[in-house]
Amino acid sequence: MRLWRALREVLSGRRRSPDFDALPIALVHLDATGALRQANQGWEQLSGHRLRDCLHLDHGEFLHIEDRPVWQQALHGLGEGRATWVGNLRYLHRRTELRWVEVRLVRHGDGLLASLADITAQVPEHQQLQARHRSLSNLLDGLPLMVYRCRNNRSWSMEYVSAGCRELTGYSAQRLVDSHSLTFNALIHPADRERVWHAVQQALRESRPFAFDYRLLCADGSEKWVRERGRGIYSDLGELLGLEGVVMERGGEPTRLEEVAAGF
Repeated sequence: MRLWRALREVLSGRRRSPDFDALPIALVHLDATGALRQANQGWEQLSGHRLRDCLHLDHGEFLHIEDRPVWQQALHGLGEGRATWVGNLRYLHRRTELRWVEVRLVRHGDGLLASLADITAQVPEHQQLQARHRSLSNLLDGLPLMVYRCRNNRSWSMEYVSAGCRELTGYSAQRLVDSHSLTFNALIHPADRERVWHAVQQALRESRPFAFDYRLLCADGSEKWVRERGRGIYSDLGELLGLEGVVMERGGEPTRLEEVAAGF
């Protein structure tokens, strides 16, 4: 193929061919570990980085974090004797743009050759949206706090909670979502429940976010001071659809609750 011939000419030590930089595709030469040895101008257009700033860097650093394990598996496969690898990976442009790229990877001497074709325009919008949502979910699930969306009722019926709720409360997300046997209201200390309810309703009436502290009853029977921040979610017609926010542990018992300071 023309592109591989152009790349091999460069690698053989011959004069850099104009075709090498003119090809409408990124070509890269990597060592056996995946570090960048050489590339054409197509790489600079794809990544947004100057080639001299990328040399000897791990190629995986330019990938979306979720796709780096796939890249490592590809390198491992070629290291074990596989001749080629083809797959779609997401690259992070210097301007933080996300590029979907078809990668064709082959062994060459003691290193690897790769062609990188930008296929972002060919990837359906719903697939890109699903990937963004999956990335956001993975990020939230790794944080030591609980992100939630719930209905505005006395039970605080949960429609979504992040995986951090287990560390916060001792209960899994599955136990709290759409549960009648274990409601989030039941986890709020009995002495704090009415105060929490009225603080949220007051904030909704005033169309403002809410923030306050209260005690949670955890699965192991312990009490834990937490801070909650949230807001109402509304339809285009102004109808209240629910609440969303975040609950996190507060270190030590607060000396003064925020809602008291605000005049509640």
